[in-house]
Amino acid sequence: MNEDFHSRVEKEFADYLINIGYPKDSIVYEPVFKTNEGNRIFRPDFLIIDPVKKEKLALIEIKEKHKVHNDVTQKQLRAYSKAVGNDKIPVFLVSPSNNTLLPFDLHIFNIGSGLIPTDFSLFPTFSALSAEEAIERKSELRSEKNRISESFKYVSWISAFIIFTIIVADFICAQYDIKLLTTERMALLGAIVALVVMPFAQKFKGLGIEWEKATQVDKGS
Repeated sequence: MNEDFHSRVEKEFADYLINIGYPKDSIVYEPVFKTNEGNRIFRPDFLIIDPVKKEKLALIEIKEKHKVHNDVTQKQLRAYSKAVGNDKIPVFLVSPSNNTLLPFDLHIFNIGSGLIPTDFSLFPTFSALSAEEAIERKSELRSEKNRISESFKYVSWISAFIIFTIIVADFICAQYDIKLLTTERMALLGAIVALVVMPFAQKFKGLGIEWEKATQVDKGS
């Protein structure tokens, strides 16, 4: 983590994160994100990552109190979400607090509803953010598995229909002493079916490995 902070509040907040258990390597100060077009660069104050898996866990922006409800601030936070490539990533806006019991004020940013004021005591721990990412990953894997399963069913039915049609055609041809299915053609047909099914088998296997890893991470946290 770069410790050349631009403001006292940024330094105090970075220290706060470390004090509540955030690994120092999980705090990235002023990361650089480019838009898809590559013509604009965004630098949120903090990016929280998983130091092991290098997954992005949250974005944090530090603002003075008078800038919190500024339209420019909301546009900036919306741009951060899009630039990082994940609209679902938690985005927090932190500002100095006038409350002596809490060090900072906290707003959670949602692209649909804007800034939502939240009790700062509810700011997530590093383990909570990591667990949330694991849950989100599991949800994505479930959706992907369901999508592949539906595609596989569709392809299987089509393949079965084609094979059934060929068998019926072979039976009809046999009545006229015409040999449609030779050993070579059956081998070729089997190879074609295998080539159609193989990509799905590989995808299911790949998803299974990722699911296993996600489960192991969940247990560790």
